[in-house]
Amino acid sequence: MKTRTTLIVSFLFFFVFSVLSQNKEIQISEKLKLIPLTENIYLHTGDNNNGIIYYSDGEAVIVSTPESERETQNIIDWVKNNLKADITGYIIDRWHPDAMGGLASVHRSGIKSYANERTRIIAKDKKLPVPQSGFDERLELKVGNKKVICDYFGASHTEDGIVVWIPEGKVLFGGNGVRNYGGWYGNIGDANLKEWSKTISRVKAEYADAEIVIPGHGNYGGTELLDYTIDLYKPNKWGKILKHHNIETREVFNEYGDIFETADSVFTDSGKRHLYKADVFLINDERYIRVQSPVIVHEPEKKMIFSDKGCLQIYNIMTKEIIEDLYFNQLYVNFRDDEVGWTIIIKDAIR
Repeated sequence: MKTRTTLIVSFLFFFVFSVLSQNKEIQISEKLKLIPLTENIYLHTGDNNNGIIYYSDGEAVIVSTPESERETQNIIDWVKNNLKADITGYIIDRWHPDAMGGLASVHRSGIKSYANERTRIIAKDKKLPVPQSGFDERLELKVGNKKVICDYFGASHTEDGIVVWIPEGKVLFGGNGVRNYGGWYGNIGDANLKEWSKTISRVKAEYADAEIVIPGHGNYGGTELLDYTIDLYKPNKWGKILKHHNIETREVFNEYGDIFETADSVFTDSGKRHLYKADVFLINDERYIRVQSPVIVHEPEKKMIFSDKGCLQIYNIMTKEIIEDLYFNQLYVNFRDDEVGWTIIIKDAIR
């Protein structure tokens, strides 16, 4: 029994030690560090910019350069000196400097570079270093006896961004098309906002079994990052409604699920939000209502609003056609968790 216990303890110690060793960060310069993801896949990150290193059987491929040639050279040198690997390819995932700013260093090192053909065209037009080999929709590269797959699924953060899939570790590098969880909407200067969610939906459909998903910036995670990105850039249900009514941003401009507040000011007391000079919208299935009043009381936890007097309008959510338009004295709107959906109760009305 004692021998068995000793073996179990030894195994647990070895397992914990292996896990801790695998995830130990490696600082290769003042700004740049490596994080082991699997036995032969590393995340390289610096200044919040991410990329990956993958090696197998004495060969390596690197994805995405840091912004500077110097830091790119630091990665190249580390792979050669520490992994003792021949770098057979450098994959550029988009044309922005935080993905190909070090490309000149790659070429000086005699490493072949790969990118989507759209990236090559943009780089030529902007008189930037141009990746040497291009592809349209998919590229497979051998790394020893393994492979990496590069895919173009459509426009997102840029028109040319790709994702890189490593089947061996089920690791997906999403580039800047994928956002870190809780991240900002981000730089949209070159983005295609209409296509972004659709593009990442196609990525998820292809690589739903990914175990590690790496965004272009910030912390890596799982496929929840794909879901987060899809939702982040999906057209908001309030967007068309607010634009239809030419609603301008105000001091109070908040979404609470099926209720959207706009007001000049707010005072909160005992969970009740007192909105002054308020214009509040509520959505339920095929209709939405607009309530305008000097004061509207909103109770978020109860999903209800109350107003002493004001104007109520009811609209068809698809056509934006007005269904009802009236003035009221004492209005209560309460959302319900049943087939009724909501109740709109008024004491007096002028139509």
